[in-house]
Amino acid sequence: MERKNVEGSSAKHSTAGHGFSSLPEGCIADVLALTSPRDVCRVSAVASVFLSAAESDVLWERFLPADYREIIARSSESSSWRHFSSKKKLYFTLCDYPLLIDEGKKSFWLEKRSGKKCYMLASRELTIIWGDTPGYWEWTSLPESRFPEVAYLQAVCWFEIRGKINTCMLSPRTNYAAYLVFHGGRSHGFEDVPVESSIEIVGNETTTKVIYLARYRSEEQAEHDDLEYECVSIEDVRSWINDHLTQLYSSQEPGKALLGLEDVKTWMNSNVMKLFSSQENQEPTSSIRSDLPYPKKREDSWFEIELGEFFIEGGEDTELEITLMEVKAGHWKNGLIVEGIEIRPKSDL
Repeated sequence: MERKNVEGSSAKHSTAGHGFSSLPEGCIADVLALTSPRDVCRVSAVASVFLSAAESDVLWERFLPADYREIIARSSESSSWRHFSSKKKLYFTLCDYPLLIDEGKKSFWLEKRSGKKCYMLASRELTIIWGDTPGYWEWTSLPESRFPEVAYLQAVCWFEIRGKINTCMLSPRTNYAAYLVFHGGRSHGFEDVPVESSIEIVGNETTTKVIYLARYRSEEQAEHDDLEYECVSIEDVRSWINDHLTQLYSSQEPGKALLGLEDVKTWMNSNVMKLFSSQENQEPTSSIRSDLPYPKKREDSWFEIELGEFFIEGGEDTELEITLMEVKAGHWKNGLIVEGIEIRPKSDL
């Protein structure tokens, strides 16, 4: 009797599996659409029955924002985004390669794991007090920036930046956070100075927090950092190494060298790059106020600091304003480079 039950159970599971695999691809795609892009990739990797549906345009069209065509049309490069072999490829391209829109004043991309919308407001899209006054702020270009221009702080006492975006541009039922994206390696006047940030959605309560754009550095540390910044570059060191190695080998007797010149050059250049990379990736010098919210370095070499978070329910057509301000200290501040304000889903990880 027990054997009969086991055989009956096995037959039942076999029939169930066969029945699921015989479902139409569109039906399976509808089921997968109830999950997330990350879940679809995982499931299709371990269960071949899902593979065909997991590659279908019908499914990945569901993961793309409903207005993705209109967003792409706002880019000067829109023509090159019309020719993709599949919606899945378009999805992952929008995840990995942010798209400049609105005359290069905004950047748009998708969060890879969920397909939620992300934006960065370029510094030109922000309201920067005294931003168009020479001597206070300067507009310049940097090769490492995604935008044509960034804002360089020359000198101000009144530091205030505001950014606005309509909530209908964001994904519904999503908890977002806003971040200031900047470089501050040579800035002065922000060290352990509290900066007030706020986020306001019209008709809702304003949320505020205090952040810090730079840690305190002793005079010795600041002088040391400035000397390194002014005098040392990877190309200078490489040039010095190559020149001195060439002189060394040219003065040696024939047959005495144990290594080839190019081998030594390659080794030295590689180690110089490792040296500079390790220095650039070091954590900021610890300060007495180690519990304060300080900026973090990003993968793209910029720094970011969270300005606050907010929840988008969906269906709203209201304005969201993000403010960053320091006007109480009363001293001059300079050296900050602002790329923009980034708005992306708040990670729970």
